[in-house]
Amino acid sequence: MARSITRYDKLLATFEDLVAAISDVQEPMIAILCSSWESTKEQYEQALRSGVTKSQIASGMEQGLRELPMLFHGVGGEHRSRLLNVLHTAVAKNFPEFFKTDAALLASVVERNRIRNAREYYSVRHRIDELESEASNFGERERLYKLVDQFES
Repeated sequence: MARSITRYDKLLATFEDLVAAISDVQEPMIAILCSSWESTKEQYEQALRSGVTKSQIASGMEQGLRELPMLFHGVGGEHRSRLLNVLHTAVAKNFPEFFKTDAALLASVVERNRIRNAREYYSVRHRIDELESEASNFGERERLYKLVDQFES
């Protein structure tokens, strides 16, 4: 019987592809991210051996994936666009449903006009980061900024 690919497996493959594709970027934050990846995988394996579930680790990995655009925002302009494109490509290849899930989550937050928790917050922040690289969609970006401001206050 074929083994099903778990969310953990998809996220692991996403991060593997991402790290491999950005390891040549000469930026301190990116160098730290890439150099720590092997030890991070080892920590995941130790956690699994100690009884932590793949689902629990995957939840943390998803959060990390959502936070990467904010990390990339602090990187020099010439690299930022490439990093975001590589991230998008790695997710689209290994975990395409991540985008659909986040899009549905974002739509429900906008419809409700309120962010309820950290997961929703990071989903909104991720979308803002995407919109900041575009000159259009000013209205959507401003609406999302208002939601973030309300949540943070």
